[in-house]
Amino acid sequence: MLKHKKLTDQEVQKLFAKFAAPVFRVVKTPSQQKGVQRLAQTLWQAFLTGPEIEISAFENLEKFFSLKTEDLAIIKERYYLEMKPSITSEELSLLKAHYKVRKK
Repeated sequence: MLKHKKLTDQEVQKLFAKFAAPVFRVVKTPSQQKGVQRLAQTLWQAFLTGPEIEISAFENLEKFFSLKTEDLAIIKERYYLEMKPSITSEELSLLKAHYKVRKK
């Protein structure tokens, strides 16, 4: 799919849509759409920046959004089993280059 070394904005949007698809499948109302968009963006940023940020993102979801344990478990399950695996390691490398993500 991605044979060149730089992603276009359109390719980045397509990858985000592929990544976010598992959480958007459950959306039924416009207000849910808005909330899921924010959730997907938060998880996208965590995914791109690494495991420490992933842990922090889930802690913040639990703390600031008062998610029930079972709701957080469902989000984590979709994230780890569906969202993360939807992006290949090659795509992730290209995304990190696109966003200029640097390792510490």
